[in-house]
Amino acid sequence: MTAPLGARSRPAPGEAPARAGSATPSRSRPVGVVARQPERRRLGARLAHAAARHPRWLEWLTRVGYVARGVVYLVIGGTGVLLAFGLAERGRGSSDVMRLVVRLPLGRVFLAALTIGLVGYAVLSLVAAVRAPEEAGAGRGRGAALVVRASDAVAGVVYAGLAALAVRLLADPLYDTGFASELWAARLLARPWGRLLMGGAGALTAAAALALVYKAAALPLATQLERRGVPPVVVRAIARLARAGVAARAVLFALCGWLLLHAAWTGEPSRVGGLGQALDALSDAPAGPGLVGVVAVGCVAYGLYQLAKARYRRLRLGGAADRRAGVAP
Repeated sequence: MTAPLGARSRPAPGEAPARAGSATPSRSRPVGVVARQPERRRLGARLAHAAARHPRWLEWLTRVGYVARGVVYLVIGGTGVLLAFGLAERGRGSSDVMRLVVRLPLGRVFLAALTIGLVGYAVLSLVAAVRAPEEAGAGRGRGAALVVRASDAVAGVVYAGLAALAVRLLADPLYDTGFASELWAARLLARPWGRLLMGGAGALTAAAALALVYKAAALPLATQLERRGVPPVVVRAIARLARAGVAARAVLFALCGWLLLHAAWTGEPSRVGGLGQALDALSDAPAGPGLVGVVAVGCVAYGLYQLAKARYRRLRLGGAADRRAGVAP
């Protein structure tokens, strides 16, 4: 006898009943499950849904962001090599790179492309920081999830600021960014709690340097690469570039943290700054030119690693694999 239409069929003798809550491809997820989740999980679900609806443009924006980041570090590393050999007066940071680009022939066109990439990387980092943070450190504990989330959030804010600076340079190529960091530091130190805040920023930057040391020494940095059709020797080379580059960034972050802590202690903001100021501080140390050369080569390696990620990284922007990996490394 045929069962009435819409009636639920019973399992045959010896057949295990279906588990409660298990979904079939034709059955949608109950709305109440999402409604009971915390607000951040619901926000993460909406972001994942948006990524699933628009994977093409988000993937394109992601890869352009990696290219932009790679170009910035290649120029920082190249000018660092020149500084090590006495062919440059000082190191160059991210803002200096954009000032150099805008002064080239067709510089505004190149800077506009770089701006799109910086915006892409900022958006990707902020989305990764918000979406499903509980899953970001799967297999490594909740503390690792928070570290991944925080590093992505910081990267998003930093690159959003660089994108805003690039837009300012597009509007006014003669805009001088040389004393922006010193002016910002002087204003902060003039506040009642300015030294404490600057010391806290220095401590956080130093902690980020320690996290980068851990990444360079212990974490697999090439697991998210698309390996189909890629020779194993290329994968190994990219992994070596990644470790050298992340280690160089750890050194620069440690120097930036020390400069912030020194300014908080002395009240003198003249040496506060970014990666360029960190290279300048390293060049003043004993055996400084040699150390600058090593770190600069590491920056070049990191730039090449970012370009390799733009070409070979396996992107599943709506899936758990990218949430676990994070973006910032």
